[in-house]
Amino acid sequence: MRRRLALCLMPLALLTAASPAAATARRPPAQSKKQAEVNVLRAVAAKWSAKQLPGLVKGRTHLLADNTEAVCHGQRRRYAGNRYARFTCVVRPHIHTRRQGLYVSYRALPRGRFVMRWIVYRRH
Repeated sequence: MRRRLALCLMPLALLTAASPAAATARRPPAQSKKQAEVNVLRAVAAKWSAKQLPGLVKGRTHLLADNTEAVCHGQRRRYAGNRYARFTCVVRPHIHTRRQGLYVSYRALPRGRFVMRWIVYRRH
């Protein structure tokens, strides 16, 4: 009798013990490389002025120059779906010299938000 009771209560105990751990486990705030590149391009023109970024932002319209591209590389740990929480990105014109462009660090936050920090702007 005790053995049957123990066998019946064992799955219930395992189920109860596993549910709080599953409830606290959350997806890390990570994004794909493509999403990071799109976010960086959207934010560059809005965040920094044409005087700070000659060659990337048009002075008269305050929009990005034609064919400006962003290239991001994931940093640290890779999550499922080829996603990262941190990136190092470079924003540069389509025709560029070696290492030319705006280098930024990009960190993904929950709910699709992000933080960008200017590292260096190299114009050649």
